[in-house]
Amino acid sequence: MRFRRCPAWLIAALCIAVVGPGGQTLFAQGSLPQNILQAQADLSAQEKSTVDTFVDAQVARLKSNDPAEVAAGRANLFDQFNLSTSQFFLDYYRQSVAQRITPLVQPDQPLMTRLNVAIISAKLSGASLVGILQTGAADPSPAVRYWIAKAIGGAAKAKAFDAQQQQDVLNSLAQRLKDEDSSLVLEQVMVAIAEIDLREAIPTVLNGLDSRVTFHQNNPKAPFKPVQGGMQQLYRKLVEQRSGGTNVTNELHNLARIAFRYYTLIGDQLEAISNEAPADDTEAIKQDKAVMAGLCGQVMDYVVRDVAKLTPPQPVATNNAAQLKASAALWRDILKAPPFNFTDEQFNTAQ
Repeated sequence: MRFRRCPAWLIAALCIAVVGPGGQTLFAQGSLPQNILQAQADLSAQEKSTVDTFVDAQVARLKSNDPAEVAAGRANLFDQFNLSTSQFFLDYYRQSVAQRITPLVQPDQPLMTRLNVAIISAKLSGASLVGILQTGAADPSPAVRYWIAKAIGGAAKAKAFDAQQQQDVLNSLAQRLKDEDSSLVLEQVMVAIAEIDLREAIPTVLNGLDSRVTFHQNNPKAPFKPVQGGMQQLYRKLVEQRSGGTNVTNELHNLARIAFRYYTLIGDQLEAISNEAPADDTEAIKQDKAVMAGLCGQVMDYVVRDVAKLTPPQPVATNNAAQLKASAALWRDILKAPPFNFTDEQFNTAQ
C-alpha cells in the first residue's frame, strides 16, 4: 500500500472554503418556528411538512455554486440542532435531514457537496448515519472520509447506535482499516472502531494495530500518530473495562505483544537514523517515534505490573536507540515467560 498523507492544512483549508465568507453571520440566519423547535409531542403532519420544506431549501443551497449560499445552507441545517432541546423535534429533523443528504454523498456529486454532507453527518445518529457511512467511507477524497469517520466516532462514543447498527458500522470501518492510505483518516477510523461498544471491535483494532507494524517497517518515515491514536483509545477502553469487572486479560496481553513489536521496531529505526546524515525532518521523525515508544512502554508496564503482577523493567529515554534496544531485550524475556508465553514468531509476524 502506498502511503499518502492528507495534511492537516488541507482539511482546514477545505473547511474554510466550505464555511465561506461571513460564516458567523450566516449561521444566525434561517430558523424553524419555536413551537416546532420546542415541540412537546410528536410533530403533526403540518409541522413535519414545514420541517421538510425548510430542509429542502437548505439542501438546495448546499448544491449551489455560490459559496455564500452553500455556507448558509450548511449553517442553517446545523443551527436547528443547537436551537432545539425537544427530542420529538430532533428525532424527526434528523430523519428529514438524513433522507435528503444521503444521496448527496454519492461519488458523482461535487466534492464540496460531499464534504458538506460528511461534516453535517456529525449531527446525525443511528440508521441515518450508517447509511451515509456505508457510501462515504470509501469516498475518493480523504477529507470526506476523515469527517465521516470522525462523525462515526462521535456517535459511537455517545452510544447512538443499536447493536445491529454498531455491527454495520464495524463492518464498514474494518474494511476501511485495510484499505485506508491517509494517515489522518486512518487515525479517525481506529479511534471510531475503538469507541464501538461491541466485543468484536476490540480484535478488529488489535488486528489493525498489528498489521500496521509491517507497514511501518517498510515506511520508516511514516508518522506513528495514526496507530498511536488507535492504541491510546483501545488501551483506555480496556483499562476501563477491566476496572469495571470485565475480563479483558487476553486482550491486554495481546495489546502488550503488539506494543512490544512497535517498541522494538522504533529502537531499530532510531538506530538507523543515528547512522544517517541529518535532514530537515529528522528531529520531527525522531520525536514522533519517541512518543509512540513511550505509549508502548506505558502499555507494557501496565499489563506486566497491574495485570500480571510482575516487576517490569525501569523506564528508559524513548528517544535513545541504545536504551530502547537494551530495554526491548528485557521486555522480550518477560513476555516470553508465563503468564504471557509469547513466541518469537508472534513477536515478528502479524497475527
